[in-house]
Amino acid sequence: MPELPEVETTTRELRKKLVGLRFISVWSDREKPVRQAGGLANFNRAIKGKKIVKIWRRAKFIVIDIEGPKSIFVHQKISGHLMYGEYQFKKGVWQSKERGLLKSDPKNQHIRVVFNLSNGYQLALSDLRRFGKVMLVDDEAVENLKEIEALGPEPLDISFPEFKKLFVRKKGRIKQVLMDPKFIAGIGNIYADEILWRVNLHPASRVENLSLADLKNIQREMIKVLELAIKNKGSSMDDYRTPSGSKGNFQNLQKAYHRTGLACTKKDGGIIERLVIAGRSAHFCPVHQIRRWPKSKK
Repeated sequence: MPELPEVETTTRELRKKLVGLRFISVWSDREKPVRQAGGLANFNRAIKGKKIVKIWRRAKFIVIDIEGPKSIFVHQKISGHLMYGEYQFKKGVWQSKERGLLKSDPKNQHIRVVFNLSNGYQLALSDLRRFGKVMLVDDEAVENLKEIEALGPEPLDISFPEFKKLFVRKKGRIKQVLMDPKFIAGIGNIYADEILWRVNLHPASRVENLSLADLKNIQREMIKVLELAIKNKGSSMDDYRTPSGSKGNFQNLQKAYHRTGLACTKKDGGIIERLVIAGRSAHFCPVHQIRRWPKSKK
């Protein structure tokens, strides 16, 4: 599932391409992806001719602000990704007119929703598993959507005093805590592993046993890891692609995630191991990632 770096990459690229354009119409291969009272017809009427004013992100959700009191809320879910290009509807399917990855990569061929734009290009949602959705919502209601209202703070915006405050009376294993979007938004499985590898913390360490230095290290490396991933356009471990149809590159820079059985790149003699925490995999080096125990434990 796309997490913060992938969604931020998508948001930045679409912002450059779409702001100032107008929506002409929207197409969907079935009603399910477009969540709107009155269905696709009402959605079409509501966005027709509306200028795209702003595109922004909250956690892993994308919001497209349009003229008037409405915004388009996009949740790409597990396998969805937004693409921008010149398409044609041919023999019952949408096909890219352009040579390159939009046309050749199979991951880009599962088109479920298409927005026709005023410059003749299209914004398309490719979604193999069909879980993605787009919704038209009132501007003032965006922050109250069930997907957004319970989210924790943005990891790239939080100060250390605010970050430290999150851990007051918090309990649980650090890997599980970092992955909880109600605690802090958008980190996810990959980036939690990468952060913990860099701060030398075992993923099963309990947060109530962490020191102030541990928290400072986590916050610092959290920002570094996420910014590095954004710089490299996210991780394409499976379905995720950028709006141009290309893969991200961060999967080639990972130190822990999905590296089970490989030598730790710190060259400390460790071999990356995998364990399951709260039903999710955790990848770590048993040599330099030390488990924190209560101070009384010997």
